[in-house]
Amino acid sequence: MKSIELKELRSETLGELEVIQKTAEAEENRDLTEEENTTVDALLAKADDYASKIERAEKIEKSLRDAAKVSGASVQTINTEKTTRGWSLFKAINEVRKGTLTGIEAEMHQEAEKENRGAIEGIGMPAFMTEKRAYVDQGSSAIAPSVTTAFADALVEGGLWNNVGLTNLGNMSADTIVPITGANAVAWAAENAAGTDTSADFGKVTLTPNRVNGYSNVSNVIIAQNGGAAEAAIMRDMGRQVSAVIDANMWASGSAPAAGPANIVSTSGVLTFTEAASTDPASDMLEAIQTIADDHGLDGNLGFVNSFVGYSAIKSDALVGSVSPLYKDDMLAGYPGYFSSAPDGTAGTSFDGMFGDFSRIFFASFGPTSILVDPYSAATNNATRLVLNQHYDWGLASGASFVKYTALL
Repeated sequence: MKSIELKELRSETLGELEVIQKTAEAEENRDLTEEENTTVDALLAKADDYASKIERAEKIEKSLRDAAKVSGASVQTINTEKTTRGWSLFKAINEVRKGTLTGIEAEMHQEAEKENRGAIEGIGMPAFMTEKRAYVDQGSSAIAPSVTTAFADALVEGGLWNNVGLTNLGNMSADTIVPITGANAVAWAAENAAGTDTSADFGKVTLTPNRVNGYSNVSNVIIAQNGGAAEAAIMRDMGRQVSAVIDANMWASGSAPAAGPANIVSTSGVLTFTEAASTDPASDMLEAIQTIADDHGLDGNLGFVNSFVGYSAIKSDALVGSVSPLYKDDMLAGYPGYFSSAPDGTAGTSFDGMFGDFSRIFFASFGPTSILVDPYSAATNNATRLVLNQHYDWGLASGASFVKYTALL
């Protein structure tokens, strides 16, 4: 987007001003020279000019987005890879400890505060740093956006929830209600017979913020060295942990988790079937497909999530007389087959799984990502504590979109 490119240019200009100021401070806080004052005046004018252009560009972009939403046209949002080029967690940490943020880190923090409608302690990262929205049109509206670049590149790495094709609503500013249209029943009637009221009530999925929290103690030596590999490793680990707790709740097959959003299969109306007594995973997978088909057909973004306990049995099983494999090229009985450690399973005995329409899962994040920089709690270990807080929720539009089963081994 043009506004983001302008912000990068303005950030570079402010960086030049900062260099001049620090040079004067380093030399016994001397006054600026006449030449430096001339340069500063020019840079300040340049920064003000960028600020005016940014404001104008943002208004234009908002108008175009609003118009596209009304018309139903495809909208491509911010190129996050270009936007966050040069953004550094370690640079932000060092600057927060000194009481100020500069450059692209400051720009992104300000964007996060706008989304938050208030100040953020530590390091703020706006929603567009944690997702790149796909083109949305009639053919792809149920496909989950991909998540890329900067901190978010690590944030979702390895996360099953982001790969299955659920409906990602993006960043919400408050509790969100998704209305669900009820199914209307119609029937043939005699020419002059009285009509029958076949209307159905609307349902809804209500999404509310659920906090994910964790912290990491990072050596001050590593931060000072500003090593790219170390920075990437820290972000990747924090991100994997966030994805792990999302997956643990979303795909759990037992009772609903005590904290955080409920698991998918605890939704009222989720289908089940009586498992075959034989130890034949293929028959259970086919029965799962048949159960959904019998209920409402096989439409939508259908796929499987099974416990890793059943991986070997599924991988080695066959659909037809040991000729057609049950699981091939990531497809299970003709549908995408995913595996997770979240569903229950007992080695050598049984494993749980589910089959259904992933596009019926609505997922949302709330507010920007916040990392609090705490230089004191781990100071005795020569480390800085990074405290991560994020908020998520999800819900299944209709229970019958999924079937839950237990397969014997």
